[in-house]
Amino acid sequence: MIKVNIGLIGFGTVGSGVYSLLKKNSALIKDRSGIDIRIRCICDIRADELGKKIKNTAITKDWKEIISDPEIDTVVELIGGLNPAKSIVTEALRKGKNVVTANKKLLAEEGDAIFDTQKNSIANLFYEASVCGGIPCIQALRDGLVGNRVDLIMGILNGTTNFILTKMEDDGLSFAEALKFAQQKGFAEADPTFDIEGFDAAHKLAVVSRMAFNKKINFKTIPIEGITGISRDDIIYAREMGYAIKLLGVSRLTGDKVEISVAPTMLPLKHPLASVHNEFNAIMFSGDMTGPIILYGKGAGSLPTASAVVSDIVQIAQKGKSSGIAAKATVTAKLLESKDKMHRYYMRLSTLDSPGILSKISGVLAKSDISIASVMQKAENSKYVPVIIMTHKCSEKGMLQSVNIINSFDFMERGITFIRIEE
Repeated sequence: MIKVNIGLIGFGTVGSGVYSLLKKNSALIKDRSGIDIRIRCICDIRADELGKKIKNTAITKDWKEIISDPEIDTVVELIGGLNPAKSIVTEALRKGKNVVTANKKLLAEEGDAIFDTQKNSIANLFYEASVCGGIPCIQALRDGLVGNRVDLIMGILNGTTNFILTKMEDDGLSFAEALKFAQQKGFAEADPTFDIEGFDAAHKLAVVSRMAFNKKINFKTIPIEGITGISRDDIIYAREMGYAIKLLGVSRLTGDKVEISVAPTMLPLKHPLASVHNEFNAIMFSGDMTGPIILYGKGAGSLPTASAVVSDIVQIAQKGKSSGIAAKATVTAKLLESKDKMHRYYMRLSTLDSPGILSKISGVLAKSDISIASVMQKAENSKYVPVIIMTHKCSEKGMLQSVNIINSFDFMERGITFIRIEE
């Protein structure tokens, strides 16, 4: 029997979930793995309050007490954010203590420094819980797909936005109504900006892309677009044409360059990710040996994320020191230029109902080598009418140039909504 003493830093949603999981299933974990996990100390700013509820476990407000405790083998960092999380992780690694973290923001924005510290340590850094909670996507890349060159990652990486889009599609809610409902159900924060503007999904995409491609990903260079510009009309029109709209994180290798982004994306209804609904997440990897593989499940929440944390603790104990599984990356990814990104697009315009307008729009598109696949104009008893255009494949640069020009025309009621299509 291998005994592991952990120091648990952060007793919020995930930290309390880890405590509950170990309290309920520690005997099961011992039987399955031969690992006896014990929480030696908990660090939280509410130490006084926790001390009244939790007995037989040391409680502290000072994370340095955990780092300096020679009896603690593994530090579990669950406070999130950059500071003091970065200091906690780096100091633990320097002390030779294994680290398990669910901190996607830290790894996405400060990953180079964190992984460099790990390389010079005898300890391990595991971070399964940082991407899609209980879905074992990091393990899939590290172990199951180790013999593959992965050239595509495509995923629904945020449960809040997927829940909102599902309610807009299934129940006919507006964005504002769906967001309010998500908050009432506990799927969205009081301040949902981090989720609905795409930052949460982008952090996860950066972490998993580094692991998949063995390249450093500069988080600041990732194009990020949220779902606040998606209307109920867009969802209806997409459905009529055989598509669903999802907030999609996509990262693909094209030659020696990476195309990476988070944005609302239209998927054919037959695409497996199009059927992922409500708060569920899914991530697809495409390997040169396996082809597409999809992992699906609850991507967040106290217990699913706690499950990933405990899995990492067990794997570290089984592998021992210096198993060297940090995301090795010696070069920074070169990003594909806008002129070389080729996609089909959906465009929704609100224009005056007058002759000659479509010819002006098509003329602008033609100058950017954009070919129109179909046009749909909705008849309405109003001054402005919606026009829906689907394009053939064209460059992102050409699309952006065309949108800027068309938006400047006086027959436009508002700016164009355009959405990339992934087939």
